[in-house]
Amino acid sequence: MAAASPIATPQIAIVHLKPNDEVARRWKVVKMLGQGGFGAVYLVKDLHDGKEYALKSERAQETTRVLKQEVYVLVALKKASAKHCCDLIDSGHLSEYNYVVMSLVGSTLHDLRKQPLNTKKQKFSLGTALSVGIKCIDAIQELHSIGYLHRDLKPGNFAIDKNDVRKIVMFDFGMCRKYVDAHGEVRKPRWAAGFRGTLRYAPISCHISRELCRKDDLETWLYQQIEITTGGLPWRHLSEDEKDEVGRWKEKCRAEEFQKDLFAGCPSEYVEIMLYLDTVRYFDTPDYAKLCDLLKQAITGHNLHEYPYDWETPEWKKLSSEI
Repeated sequence: MAAASPIATPQIAIVHLKPNDEVARRWKVVKMLGQGGFGAVYLVKDLHDGKEYALKSERAQETTRVLKQEVYVLVALKKASAKHCCDLIDSGHLSEYNYVVMSLVGSTLHDLRKQPLNTKKQKFSLGTALSVGIKCIDAIQELHSIGYLHRDLKPGNFAIDKNDVRKIVMFDFGMCRKYVDAHGEVRKPRWAAGFRGTLRYAPISCHISRELCRKDDLETWLYQQIEITTGGLPWRHLSEDEKDEVGRWKEKCRAEEFQKDLFAGCPSEYVEIMLYLDTVRYFDTPDYAKLCDLLKQAITGHNLHEYPYDWETPEWKKLSSEI
């Protein structure tokens, strides 16, 4: 299966830190947690109290300043007492690199979808998928409420909380864009906008160079929701070189005769959500409650239970301990 392809996502030069390196005389590097186009993330220990956190860094000379944008968003979320995101702990500028320290998160939805009971199906049980979907909408609404679009939502940017396996948190805000002006009014759209995000989940607006709005984050969420429900999307095998073909797939699945290609194995409420989102315009405030109510309706209509989540079951825990 082809990996979900990032398009026009800024590529950040890796800042190489070694175990036992100290940052700002407070943070001691334990190990690297991961790296990619976003740069590198390290597990660090607070020299004051021994607690562990995640540290993300970028070179001071970096022109894209993804980390700076991430700090802006995290500060705004913290000021708003946001409940569905990682916490900002510290940030700073050193001679060679900038850094931000955040609370650790648990496994991402991307990783959970592929572990251990899911290695073939690569999906969640319907009850888990629907409940998680509601919590992701809550996180998206929270971000929109402070005036930002995420623009790169995907299963890899949602995770379970480190201390609460039923809590879903959003992270990685480097691609965010402010969609309101200083007066809180929605900014006028640019004549054309570059492709931002990850090809597999990107909204149709990305494919036609249209300025993104709040409903586009929700369209991206819907593709993610379908994937965690069914195990895949019809265009998952296409590469980033086939961007136009992916866009045609997304357009085609709007037609009634092709909806089965996208929604096979999904509750009928998913189709209702797509049809509703397609009516939302650039300046409109989406009806987040309507989306959540439709997912709750699916839970009730299929006589499902939200809990326990798949990763709480004894079978899951047993297999996880054997890996």
